[in-house]
Amino acid sequence: MFSGLTQIKPFAYVLLLLCSFSVVADTKIQTVKDLREFKRQIEESGLPVLLLFTTEDCEYCEAIRKNYLLPMIDSGDYASRILFRQIYMEYFSYIRDEQGKLISGDSIALKYNVDVTPTILFVNSDWQELSDRIVGINSLDYFDKLLSTSISRAQSKMLKENN
Repeated sequence: MFSGLTQIKPFAYVLLLLCSFSVVADTKIQTVKDLREFKRQIEESGLPVLLLFTTEDCEYCEAIRKNYLLPMIDSGDYASRILFRQIYMEYFSYIRDEQGKLISGDSIALKYNVDVTPTILFVNSDWQELSDRIVGINSLDYFDKLLSTSISRAQSKMLKENN
């Protein structure tokens, strides 16, 4: 049954191991696993959230993470402006809801009218949207400007709410 595995060369095992570590290392955006913890983090920080709804096989989501969100995080320029989080909206991706019950990621997406990946929401701890959501990718030419403008709007609205 497993005889084919024994014929794989040792370097293939090393390659497989390195690939799996690189995927984990690239994930600097916290995945929401518990909505109660998510709310607590937002309230403690006093910051709005850039929330990426994604799926495991969404190439556009990966492009947004790799080309925009991760560089923004790495720069440190946004650490005091916004929290970066993501939710996997597949039926097999489970999240604890506000009552601690396990629900699927697609249930969360449905609840917040998200049906396209990537979709980015800018929300506060009560899930009120603080800026226009970004649905899909029309053009990458001005995507960084769109993100920056949306973050500024969300931050400004959050500051007004907290005062």
